[in-house]
Amino acid sequence: HAYKALASIQAVIRSNGEMKITKGNVLLYFGKDGPLPAIQYGDQLVIFKALQPIKNSGNPACFDYQGYCAFRNTFHQVHLQHGDYEGLKIKNDNVLKKFLFQARARVIKILQQYIPSPKEAGLAEAMLIGYKDDLDKNLVQSYSGTGVTHIIAISGLHLALIYWLLNLMVRPLQRTRLARWLKPVIIIAGLWLFTFAAGASPSVMRAALMFTCLVTGKSISRRSSVYNSLAASAFILLCIDPFWLWDVGFQLSYAAVLSIVLFMKPIYSLWYVKHKIADHIWSLCAVTLAAQILTVPLTVYYFHQFPNLFLLTNLVAVPLSTVILGGELLLCAIAWLPFAGEAVGWCLTQLIRLLNGFIEHAAIIPYAVWDGLQINVAQV
Repeated sequence: HAYKALASIQAVIRSNGEMKITKGNVLLYFGKDGPLPAIQYGDQLVIFKALQPIKNSGNPACFDYQGYCAFRNTFHQVHLQHGDYEGLKIKNDNVLKKFLFQARARVIKILQQYIPSPKEAGLAEAMLIGYKDDLDKNLVQSYSGTGVTHIIAISGLHLALIYWLLNLMVRPLQRTRLARWLKPVIIIAGLWLFTFAAGASPSVMRAALMFTCLVTGKSISRRSSVYNSLAASAFILLCIDPFWLWDVGFQLSYAAVLSIVLFMKPIYSLWYVKHKIADHIWSLCAVTLAAQILTVPLTVYYFHQFPNLFLLTNLVAVPLSTVILGGELLLCAIAWLPFAGEAVGWCLTQLIRLLNGFIEHAAIIPYAVWDGLQINVAQV
C-alpha cells in the first residue's frame, strides 16, 4: 500500500556528479507506513534511489499495464521511503495547471465537507471531476462488472450537462448586440475550463471538441455533421498526442459515440411505443444497446469479460447518475450557504448510497459477469 504520484524527470545525476538533461515521466510510490509526504504540484525532488522498469504482473491474459504506461511516456517507477528523496527550495510549475489543481482541490474539499461518508464522497469526486484516488476498489469492481463504468469516467454525459447549464447562464445575453460572438466564447471557455479541471482525458477532450464544433457551427448559422465533428475531434487529438490512438479510453469513447450515431435510430425504430414514459425507457434501452455494438469487441479484448446485466443496470444508473451530477454542481454553487449545502449534501449522500447499493447487489447476482473471454485482434 502506497501513495502514488506521477512526476516528470528533468535531469539524471550520474555517479561521477555529471548532470544529464533528459525528459520523461516516472511513477513515484510513497510508503504508507509513515506520514503523508508534504509535497504538492510544482515541487522538485532529488531522488537517491535507482528507478525500476515498469513490468506487467505476469498473470496470463492480464491487462498490458506496461504498454499502457509506455504510451504515456512512462517507463520507470520507484518506491520511496523517508530518506530516499529530498525536496528542493525552487519550484517548477505552470500558472494554468496550478490554478486548475487548486480549483480541483477546492471542489474535493466541498464534496468531502458536505458528503462525510468516505465511500459516497469518493464516488462523488470521481463523477464530478474524475478524481479517483478516494474510490473504493471493491465498488469500482462492482461498477465494472455491471457495465456502468462510464458513470465514474468523465465523458459526454458530463459535458452535455455543463453545456446545458452554460446555455442557461448566457441566455440573458441574447438581447445584446454582442450576443452572437460573446455567447459562444463564454460557452466554449466554460467547457474547456471544466475539461482541464477534470484531467483532460481523451474521452472528455473528445466531448469538448465536439461541443466546440457544435457551438461554433451555431454561431455562424451552420449545421454541423456529427460524423465531421467526430472525425475532426479525433484528428485534432491525435495531432496533440498520436499515442492516444492506442489509449483504451480513447478507443472506447469514439467507438461508443460512433456506435450510438450509427445504430441508435435503427434499433429505436424497431418498436413503436405509444406511452410517453415507456417511450423514454425504450429510448434509453436503444441508446444502451447501440453503444454496446462497437464497444463489446474492445471490452472483451482488453478486459476479457462481458457484463450480462448491462441493460438493467444502465436503466437505473444513467438517470440516477444524471440527477446526482446535477446535485453536485448545485452543491458547489451554494457551498457558501452552510444550511443549503448541508441539505443538498444529505440528499446527495442518500442518492449515491442508493446507486451504490443497487450496483453492488446487481454485481453479486449469479452470472452477472461472463468472464474468461479470450479473442485476438482479427476476431475483434
